[in-house]
Amino acid sequence: MAHQADNEHIAYDVTSFSSYASGIAETEWGYNRDKEKLPQINFGCYLGQKSGLPVFYVTYPGSIVDKSHMPYMMAYNESLGITKACFVMDKGFCSTTNVEYMHSEELPYIMGVETSHKSTRAAIDEVRESMVSMRHIVSTGIYARCVSSRFYGKPATMHIFFDPDLAERRRRDLYRVVESKEELLCQLEQLTKREAKRYQNYFKITLNADGTFRYVRDYEKIDEIAGNCGYFCLLTNTGSKSAEILSVYRRKDVIEKGFDDLKNHIDMKRLRTHASHTTDGKMFCAFIALIVALEMVNRLSAFMKEKSMSKDTVISELEKIKIVFMNNGKRLMNPVTKTQRTILELCGFSQDDLKSYFDY
Repeated sequence: MAHQADNEHIAYDVTSFSSYASGIAETEWGYNRDKEKLPQINFGCYLGQKSGLPVFYVTYPGSIVDKSHMPYMMAYNESLGITKACFVMDKGFCSTTNVEYMHSEELPYIMGVETSHKSTRAAIDEVRESMVSMRHIVSTGIYARCVSSRFYGKPATMHIFFDPDLAERRRRDLYRVVESKEELLCQLEQLTKREAKRYQNYFKITLNADGTFRYVRDYEKIDEIAGNCGYFCLLTNTGSKSAEILSVYRRKDVIEKGFDDLKNHIDMKRLRTHASHTTDGKMFCAFIALIVALEMVNRLSAFMKEKSMSKDTVISELEKIKIVFMNNGKRLMNPVTKTQRTILELCGFSQDDLKSYFDY
């Protein structure tokens, strides 16, 4: 943390790792992000957005939800020396308790919010009619307005964004959902009150005493849902403009891609440990591996895009570098290819550095 800039934006996010083992204290049943029916351990991480690298992590029981753990994560800030950073979080952390906590601790934040929340819907309705105007474009195809008021119990600014292309895609998805659910209803002869709740967002259902039912589409509710398609909102207590808020929040996906790397490229989808102390060690190794993976992307992203190479392709290319062990103890390295040499140079090494590393 000491190497981070004073005005750094720190992305905070959480992932989880599933396990079959029963001897790990922190593995518990909870919301499984990978949709697996397994206990898990949660992994909370800070990432410096300017460096694009992880700077801090904690693990905690898998049954604890993100909203509940956020204040405990922030409690580390003082010992880490974090005083001026702005925290960037997705809507999974948004709650009245957490917003009040960030204000009480005077911590700057940018936080995603649910568009279904009452105060968020009111803010959207306030600017809906004047949203689509050339004067409100903040990025290609995206319009923005802001509303300052009390949100989640505290004075803050709601930045409201509208993406027409996203709106159209979401409306098509909504139409498909309604049609799909109606097809299911057509196949049923009876319905319980509990089952009817699954359809109440889209249909008016009349239940009879014998379990039979009648239904019609509830277009008022469907239109209300469709009306908010394409909108997304960010809550903040900073004075930043909408364009900057959007830019900062978009960079948060670096940590999400990092979590994907951990699970799919660094083989951490399962813990494969059987005790708490070995799990702690593996979590630390995973954190170091995450730093390496993201630094590799930082240095090689332009090259990978130019050559249409994935991370797996880059690793496979480097694995082709062969070392021959001689009987006299000497080690010889095969000549590197042009592609391998370019990758090494972008990572700050030369062919001579590689040779000296393998020589005695």
